[in-house]
Amino acid sequence: MFAALLVDANCAVSVERLIDVVWDENPPATARQQIQNRLGKMRSFLLRGSSAQRIVRLGSSYTLEVPEDKVDGLRFRGLCAEAEAARRRQDLEHASALLRHGLDLWRGSAIQGVESLALEADARRWDEARLRAVEDVVDIDFARGRKVGMISDLHAWVGVYPYHEGLHCRFAEALYEAARTVESLTVLRDLKKRLSDELGIRPGPAVTRLERQILDGEGSITDRPRPLQIDRQAAEALRQALTETTRALAILAKALA
Repeated sequence: MFAALLVDANCAVSVERLIDVVWDENPPATARQQIQNRLGKMRSFLLRGSSAQRIVRLGSSYTLEVPEDKVDGLRFRGLCAEAEAARRRQDLEHASALLRHGLDLWRGSAIQGVESLALEADARRWDEARLRAVEDVVDIDFARGRKVGMISDLHAWVGVYPYHEGLHCRFAEALYEAARTVESLTVLRDLKKRLSDELGIRPGPAVTRLERQILDGEGSITDRPRPLQIDRQAAEALRQALTETTRALAILAKALA
């Protein structure tokens, strides 16, 4: 329940939403009363401490009021907004630094350790925001001519997103720029095998095109079409499909229990 308030910190959260988070689709008849009792205890606990946090009731909704600099998610969101503004001003160095600061705040996935079907969409939105920040910092630093300097970061990020074709293409491109041609081809071929073996799909045309350019030794490949936006849409479709499958399996497991 506290996770639901924290996800929407400084915003009103209805009792109905809290009931969904705690009990998913099978709330007891006393759900509303239990929620109100728990919130009362939480409010009292926060009031006894020295924290600036407090839970405020307005009608049938509750708001967790907390300074934005005390919640990593809110700090991350603010840094991304600042980075976008810096990017529009063409201050790419500052934009990159802000995004990296925001990404450094992450420790694991969003809403880690909380099992609630009702919070899955929120967790997915936060994880998508993290991916967008990764994509943006790659775009920015490539535009700054820092391809080779991105190799270490990209190596880590393709580990976090093993099916993301855009990041793998960027990684291969950075390796190629560093005259590590064999490694760049290995990145693309490993991706193709992973997509085939684990998902039963073929890579998009950007992967095939980049592999051919590297094999042909075309020198700089900065003029190739950038696949990140396409891959973002494909990744979103895949995440939605996996989420629906997970939800269906959870409901089936409960029915069989």
